[in-house]
Amino acid sequence: MSITIDQNDEIQAVRDVVIDEGLYQRSDMAQEIISHQPSFLEKWALLVLLVVLVCLFGATGLISYPDTIEAKANLTSSNSAKEVVVHQDGRLTKLFVQSNQQVHSGEVIGWVECTGSHQQILELSKMLDSSIALLNKGDFERLAGLYHTNYIDLGELQDEYKAYTTALQLFNDYVLNGFYQRKKAVVDRDLVSMDANRAMVLQQRQLTEHDLQLAEESYRMKKVLFEQKVISKDEFRGEESKLDNKKLLIPQLDASLLALDAQARAKRKDLDQLEHDKNEELSVFRQSLLSLKSHVDTWKKNFILIAPIDGIIMFTAPLQENQYLRSGKQICFITPNNIDIYAELYLPQANFGKIDTGLSVQLRLDAYPFEENGVLQGRLNYISNLPSDSGFLATVQLSHGLVTNNKRNIVYREGLKAKAIIITKDMTLLQRIYYNVVKATAVHQ
Repeated sequence: MSITIDQNDEIQAVRDVVIDEGLYQRSDMAQEIISHQPSFLEKWALLVLLVVLVCLFGATGLISYPDTIEAKANLTSSNSAKEVVVHQDGRLTKLFVQSNQQVHSGEVIGWVECTGSHQQILELSKMLDSSIALLNKGDFERLAGLYHTNYIDLGELQDEYKAYTTALQLFNDYVLNGFYQRKKAVVDRDLVSMDANRAMVLQQRQLTEHDLQLAEESYRMKKVLFEQKVISKDEFRGEESKLDNKKLLIPQLDASLLALDAQARAKRKDLDQLEHDKNEELSVFRQSLLSLKSHVDTWKKNFILIAPIDGIIMFTAPLQENQYLRSGKQICFITPNNIDIYAELYLPQANFGKIDTGLSVQLRLDAYPFEENGVLQGRLNYISNLPSDSGFLATVQLSHGLVTNNKRNIVYREGLKAKAIIITKDMTLLQRIYYNVVKATAVHQ
């Protein structure tokens, strides 16, 4: 019994020693933890993280993240650049302008090789323009005075010019050299004489009628005297014969008037024929003039390079005299001085209900990276009501022209492509996150 108690006491003593050693060890670890000084990061990490999260959350309410729709756009203009195209194979014999030079509408850019003299044909062209203006005014004398130069080096136009000079000569002979005027003057004088003769006949008829009245009164008096046996029968018959003779004069005078009227009508018909012949000669000459003008214009189109509008000329490739040009080749463009530039795009039907005129648009040009040059800003100013295969046609008016938001000037080229970003609604990043969450929630519901 005493042995058992002793063993139990020993076991308890061992346990107490073990417990005392564990308590001593844990006290050292706790002492180490208590004595350790935490670093700044360990002390403030949670607070810094909280502040960062709050700042990020606040930034989402300030960062702009608008709702947009993208479309492909092209820059164009209402008065776009005009191209100059060669219409005839040949060498460039003369070049009068340089690239980036100001030119005016109708100004000669260059000459293409031909068989005639460019200078003579251009002078003839100016002469024809003046002739048409004078012809329309009816100033035939000044028109005939224009042609003092004999053009002999017109190449392809020589035959047409010869036909025109023949028509001009006939017209001058008939109208200007006196044939028409002389013949008209003769007919006018004949008409004046006939009018004078008719007046004399009318006066004679009036006198004859008055004489007839007197003869009738005398006849009636003689008849009374004859009935009263005052005069003889022979004397009465003589008076009756006088009255009959005077009555015969009236029809003769009327016949003379009719003859004079017929002659006057014939003369007036001659005048109408003269006027018709004059108009016919004028028509033949006009047709000849316009025909030559048409041939000259066709020749100029083929062999003269002419600026179609006012503006700045820009060659598509280096150009020099004696260079061979192929028909259909574009040699230059002329950009107008005052050019109204806008963007043209086709809107897709997706989200089309969000789009309306007046919305802001950003144009990111393919040729000018927006990261370096910025974007062109504008507004939708037109949307077509009818769709095409490509979508709804729309136009964008540029707010600041070809100046980007980075103050970079863009050089206009016809057909520059761009990505149009239409801002349908100004939103912040927080709003976008909220709407996306609402949208996702609505979809799952």
